[in-house]
Order: sequence, then structure tokens, then C-alpha cells
Amino acid sequence: MPGVANDQEIRVRPLLSAGEVARVLGIGERTLWRMVSRGRTGRDGFPQPVRLGARTVRWRWEDVETFLRRRAGN
Repeated sequence: MPGVANDQEIRVRPLLSAGEVARVLGIGERTLWRMVSRGRTGRDGFPQPVRLGARTVRWRWEDVETFLRRRAGN
């Protein structure tokens, strides 16, 4: 952005819906929710979603990306 110094730069980290996460992983949305409900989340599993409201859940892109890198062995 013009006129904004590097130390003042704002980094936006997108939040993904369940449908978007499922598409990134190449799985169905039901499979994603099964992974979450069966406890395959957390440090060694799939990242925990962030609850933004009573019916709004999102995943941080950086968490999904880290999960994919671990699965790929990188």
C-alpha cells in the first residue's frame, strides 16, 4: 500500500469455511466433519476450527497449510 511503512504492514490471514477446506483437501464436507467429530484434530491431526459464533466455524488457512505440509512430509 502506498504510504505504509513495512513495520506498519497489516497481514490478513484468511479464514476458510468447511466447504472451502473440504475442496482444498479433496474430500467431502461430511468427511471433514467426521474428522472433526472423531477427534482427529489437534497437534498431530487436523487443525481445530475457530468458532466465530453459534453457527459459524472457520479454519485458519495457515493451520490447514501446515497440516498439508506435514502430510506431504515436508
